[in-house]
Amino acid sequence: MSVPKQFKFILVGLCLLAMASIVYKTHLLSKNKNSFGADESYRITYRYFFKTDTGKTFIKTYLPKNNIRQQITGQKSVIPPTIKFSTSADGLNLKGNWFSESTNTYESISYSFLFKGKGQVFGLPENFKPHPDVMETYLSATENIQVFALPIDTLAKSLSEGINSDKGIIQSLFNYVHAIPSAPIITLTDAVSALERNEASCNGKSRLFVALARNLGYPARIKGGIILTESNKRTSHAWAELFVNGVWVPFDALNGHFAYLPANYLELHEGDAFLIAHSPGIQFDYSYEIRKEESLPLLNEEAKEVEKVTAFSLWGLVQNKSISKRNLFLLLMLPLGGLIVALLRNIVGIRTFGVFLPVLIAFSLLETGFTVGLALFLFLILFVGLISRPFDSMGLLHTPKLVISLTLMVLVMTLGNYFGVSFGITWLSSLTLFPTIILTISAERFSKLIVEDGFQKATGTLLQTLLAVGVCFLLFSIKGLDAILILFPELLLLVITASMVLGRYIGLRWTELLRFQPLLNSKFA
Repeated sequence: MSVPKQFKFILVGLCLLAMASIVYKTHLLSKNKNSFGADESYRITYRYFFKTDTGKTFIKTYLPKNNIRQQITGQKSVIPPTIKFSTSADGLNLKGNWFSESTNTYESISYSFLFKGKGQVFGLPENFKPHPDVMETYLSATENIQVFALPIDTLAKSLSEGINSDKGIIQSLFNYVHAIPSAPIITLTDAVSALERNEASCNGKSRLFVALARNLGYPARIKGGIILTESNKRTSHAWAELFVNGVWVPFDALNGHFAYLPANYLELHEGDAFLIAHSPGIQFDYSYEIRKEESLPLLNEEAKEVEKVTAFSLWGLVQNKSISKRNLFLLLMLPLGGLIVALLRNIVGIRTFGVFLPVLIAFSLLETGFTVGLALFLFLILFVGLISRPFDSMGLLHTPKLVISLTLMVLVMTLGNYFGVSFGITWLSSLTLFPTIILTISAERFSKLIVEDGFQKATGTLLQTLLAVGVCFLLFSIKGLDAILILFPELLLLVITASMVLGRYIGLRWTELLRFQPLLNSKFA
């Protein structure tokens, strides 16, 4: 069959248009690529409210610095003319200082910055190398970290007894401190107090863990900062670090993070210190305003060239809050996922519940997790298929019978959510509105197929649909695919061209080749 010239012109034109745009954007991005690769991005604003004293009034706080797991940009201090701002070094830390010489005035100041962070996981060796002499300062006792106090010494010896590896000892110390009940204690809790009370906040647990580690000869220190969640909050956070083979390894005994620090942990200072200091006796209040920012790893968002790139992409819609990054990714993935399903149907020869339904099911599994989501999907779909059978003997029409089956399915899902939330079972409470809608549509399709083709054939179509769902899920799981599609939406033009080529395919499907294999063998024998 000859190919019409009009078909060729459209095909070549779409390809050239898409490639020209992609090459231009790639050129701009290559000059200003952000190599940091952040997992989380937040805009943080310190807000301080106070009344000045009769003499000099000061506010001091720790400011963030760049390191291997966090990047700080866009720092800005907003202050009235009567207040002076400066920064100074405090050991390894950076401090912000605000001074005012005005008297009895109400003032408000703010300091904001953009935080980009990534999670950090460490693999601990079984045994550690000897630490250098300069680490001795991290083995000493302090007022609140009583390394050599009798209760600390006794507990450290007990927890390490019979363990032959450094990693095993640290795990034993960590497990003990983590198991201590958590309590929002606002007063200072030292290491011994945390042990004797058998309850502590992040500060008390961190001091106890550091004291136990130092007692056994492991250099350790306190780290302070803020756990970033989109909110206005007043609480800071503390965790511990151990010096292992030349690297400071984090341990958060409150939240159970062993040799791991999540991407939303903002590091502000090293050492056992308070985050904020101010003139004694003044009226003072504060808050941390935290707003989650959508970000793309491919963009250096401080670069001016970003405006040129985003002018020809859809990233501006996300930045302006017109649409969420997740919803935009789903929208752009529908054509690409549809193409994958079309290839599986037209080339491989599998049967599915439509073209786009497998794509939507795969996307819903991103929320629930693949294994749990697939198990829930199969249970609920088969539940609808089986529950409709008793109604067949009642002589009910198909549509009312379907409404009854789907209503029962929704009741089961609602009950599962209730028990999941009540008993803290994450996989049971993972069925949010979007997966529920997709499962309901799938159940309706499956129920209809049972009526039209019988239970056995409908089940075969279901299994083949799940194969397409698995392929789409693997496609969705490709890291950075959301960034590529949002920055290069012209890739959808290539989806159109691929679909046009697929539309001209008139060869045998792979399943047909398998089915007719004996006939083909006999013909060419």
